[in-house]
Amino acid sequence: MTVDRTHANIYAQGLARLASVLALALALPIPSSSLFGADDAASSHASKIRQTAVQTPIASDTGAQVGRAKESKGSGRGQLVEELERLPNLNVRPDTEEATEHRPHGAKLLEVMPGVTKFSELANNPILNKPVAKETVDGYQVATYQSPTLPDATIQIIGANDLVEAIMINLNEPRSESDARKAFEQEIKDVRPIWVPDEIGNFREVFPEKGIAFVLEKGDIPGLPSNRVIQIVAETVKCEYFIMRAEQDLQTNYTHARDDAEHALLHDPNAPGAHWILAQTHLAVGDCANARKHIFKAIKLNDSLPQFHLTYIDVLIQAGEAASALRYMDAVRDSFVEHPLFAIEAVCLDSVLRRESASADYDGAISQGQRALKMLQTLYDAKPKADVLLAAKKLELRTNLSVAIAVARKSWKNPKDQEKAFEWLEAASEVAQEIDKLRSEESQLPTAQIDVYQAALEVGLEMPDALQIDSYAQKARASAELYLRKTLDEVSAASVRWRAGNALMNASRIYDARKDSKQAIAAGVKGLEYIQVTTDYRPAVERAIAGLSQLQLGMIYANGGVEAEAFKLFDQANELFSQIESDLRARDASRVGVPLATVASLYWKNGKREQAVDTLKRAVTFLEKGHEAGYVKDAQLYVPYSNLSTMCKGLKNTADAAKYKALADQYAPKK
Repeated sequence: MTVDRTHANIYAQGLARLASVLALALALPIPSSSLFGADDAASSHASKIRQTAVQTPIASDTGAQVGRAKESKGSGRGQLVEELERLPNLNVRPDTEEATEHRPHGAKLLEVMPGVTKFSELANNPILNKPVAKETVDGYQVATYQSPTLPDATIQIIGANDLVEAIMINLNEPRSESDARKAFEQEIKDVRPIWVPDEIGNFREVFPEKGIAFVLEKGDIPGLPSNRVIQIVAETVKCEYFIMRAEQDLQTNYTHARDDAEHALLHDPNAPGAHWILAQTHLAVGDCANARKHIFKAIKLNDSLPQFHLTYIDVLIQAGEAASALRYMDAVRDSFVEHPLFAIEAVCLDSVLRRESASADYDGAISQGQRALKMLQTLYDAKPKADVLLAAKKLELRTNLSVAIAVARKSWKNPKDQEKAFEWLEAASEVAQEIDKLRSEESQLPTAQIDVYQAALEVGLEMPDALQIDSYAQKARASAELYLRKTLDEVSAASVRWRAGNALMNASRIYDARKDSKQAIAAGVKGLEYIQVTTDYRPAVERAIAGLSQLQLGMIYANGGVEAEAFKLFDQANELFSQIESDLRARDASRVGVPLATVASLYWKNGKREQAVDTLKRAVTFLEKGHEAGYVKDAQLYVPYSNLSTMCKGLKNTADAAKYKALADQYAPKK
C-alpha cells in the first residue's frame, strides 16, 4: 500500500509553518493569502458560517488591503512597552496569577483523541493496531491505515513527541457535507463552524470546540467551496480558531465574541488576540478597568499591531485620561501611517481627544473630524469590499458625532452657528441607517442609532431648549426598551443599557434645566436603573457614574420637595464615594466634586451637620484632584472652601475653619 505522502506532507509542513507565524496568527485573524502558501491546507484562516456555502461570504484579501496582514517583528516588547509602563495613572499591570491548566484535546475518533492519546498506544487499539505503513515526515510520525469499514478511504494518524496531533480520513471519492455531518452528529451538535480557506481553493469547515474539520472541494463559483467533502480531520483544539470566530462575532454577537475569547484563553492564556477581543467587549459596556487590563496585556504580548494601540487609546479616553491617551498617541502615531483604516481611526480618535482634554480644543476637534471624513471619502472612492466598507462607516459615524459635540460645546461669535451641531447629528443618523443595512441578518447588535441618541443628548446639554431634544430622548428610551425585550445577546444588552442610561441621565439634566421635574424624574429613574444594572458587578471605582447619577436624581427630587427620596439617594452616593475617595480618576473627581458640595449644603440645612462637613471635605478633595489635572478652575474652589470654613466654625473647629478660610482667600475672585 502506498503511503499518501501528499496529505502527510501537507499536514507536517502546515504545522511547521504555523509555529513560525503563531505570534501574529494568535494576535488577530488575518487572510490566508498573506501568510500561508499553497501547501498549508492544514492551517489557514476563517470566516464563520451558519448557512450553506453558496449563501455565505468567505474570508478574502480584505485584511491585506487595510494593513492587517502586514507581518512585523514588532519592537521586541521594547520601547512601546516601556512607554506603557511610564504612563501615569494606568492603575493596571499584567496579571501575575497562575493560569489554570487546560489540556488541549480533540474529538475522539476510532478511540483516539488528539492531544490526549499517545502515538505508542495505537499498538493496543483494536482498530488501529496494524498500520499498512509507518514513516516519519519532517519529524512527525505518520501511520497509515486501510479500514474494512471505510473501503474507499485512507486513514492517517499524525503525531509528534509520542502524542497524537491529528487523525485524517482521506476520501477516495467526495462525500456530501450533510453525510459528513451525520457521521459526527453528536460530536458537532450545537457547534458553530467557521470556514478556513487555503490558497489552492479548498476550505476547511472547522468546528472549534471539537477540533473536527471537513475539507471541502473547490466549488463551481470562484472563492466559494462546494458541499463535497474530500477529507475529514480531527486534531487538537486550537485557540486560534476561537479567536477567528470571536473576531467574526464582534460584527454580530458580543456575547459569542466574549465567550470565544475566554475559551481561547483556556488553551493559551497568552493569546494577545483573545485579550484584544475581551478589551472590545468590556469597553462596549463602559467597563474601562477590565478593558484596560486586557488591552494592556495584549500589547505586552505583541506590540506590532496598530489596532491594539488604537483600542488602548480609546480605553484611556473613555476612562477620562485624555492626557495619558495623547501621550500614548504621540508614541505610536507612526504605526498607523501605512494602514488606511487605522490611519483614519487615529485621526478620528485625535478629534475626540482634543474635545475631551482638560484644555479642550474644539476648533482642533472639528478640524481633525473634517480631515477624517475627507480620508474616508478617498477610501469610498476606491470601492472597498463589504467588511472594509462597514468598518469605514462606523468610523464615519463616530467622526460625525465627535464633531457634533465639539460644535455644540464651542463658543461661537454667532450663536446660531452652535445649532449646526444638529446638522452633524442628522448626517450621523443617515450613516447609522447605512450601518444597520450593511449588517448581516444574523446580527444581534442593536441599531447604530443608539450612538446618535447618546451624542444628541450630550449636545442637548449645551442647548437644552432646542426642540429636537425631546425627540432624541424619546427615541433613546424606546429603542433601548425594544431591543432589550427581544435580544439574546447579554453583552450587547449591557452595552445598550450603558449607553441609553448615560443618554437618559443627560435627558434628565436637560429637563431639569427646563424646570420640567416630571420629565426629569422619569428620564432619571430609567437612566439610573440602566446604569446600575451595568455597574453593580464592577469594582467600586468603576461605579462612580452610578453615584453621580444618584446625586443628580436626588437633586431633582430635592428641588421638587421629595426630600425622603432625595436623601436616600444622597446617602447611597455618599457611601460609594467614601469607598473610592483616594482612587477616583481626575476627570470623574471633577465631575463629582461640584454636586457633592451642593449635597453637603443640603445636609447642613437639614441639621445633618457632621455629615455635611464630612461630605464637603470629600467634595473638596475631589475638586482639588480635578484642579491639579486642569479640569477644575480656580474660581470653582472658592465657594466650597468658604462654605467649609463656615461649617467648621459652626462646629467650633477653629483650626479647620482658619485653614479653609485661608484657602478660600487664595482662590477668591479678584475685584
